[in-house]
Amino acid sequence: MKKKMFYVLTIGYFILTVADLLLTFIATPDLALEGNPLVQIFEMDWFGLIAVNIITFAAYFAMAYYAYIKYETRLSPEKTDVRRYLADINYGDPDKVSIGLTKPPKYWAPQVACLCFSVATAMPFARLIVVVEWYLLLKDIDAPLFFDIVCAFPMGRIDFFIALVIAWIMPFFWIQYEFKKNQKAPMPTE
Repeated sequence: MKKKMFYVLTIGYFILTVADLLLTFIATPDLALEGNPLVQIFEMDWFGLIAVNIITFAAYFAMAYYAYIKYETRLSPEKTDVRRYLADINYGDPDKVSIGLTKPPKYWAPQVACLCFSVATAMPFARLIVVVEWYLLLKDIDAPLFFDIVCAFPMGRIDFFIALVIAWIMPFFWIQYEFKKNQKAPMPTE
């Protein structure tokens, strides 16, 4: 299941990135309407915009690969309390429950995997918003409510907000998935 999600998200994000660049080129070949802060603030040209998108996709691929393929669930004998399970996989001791993980963990892999999972899951949705926005503009579709909402965000970047909200919610899903996987796994041997 995780491998399928990796492929769906990675291929989907790649297609959305290409679509965003193509629609941007069709709508504004001189980048006058581009909302990317790098273009607006630093006056980046097409070469820079494409380079940034290649770097962003490479980082996205690495995060998705780590979260969905590389990371292996840390098993714990703690199978009844999710807080104690998190303490065990992060600190090596189920009694070191830290609400909000305020103490630096002993084992960073679960934290990195959770962060990568959240970002890799959120980014395609954010990119989809941009593609929809360009499509509506190019087709001259009247969507005043949508554009009023977009205009309420700095530089019209509702996609950043969407990505942050989704990325903030996704750790709850990651924790539940990992905990249930741990519950089904046989007890680790000492």
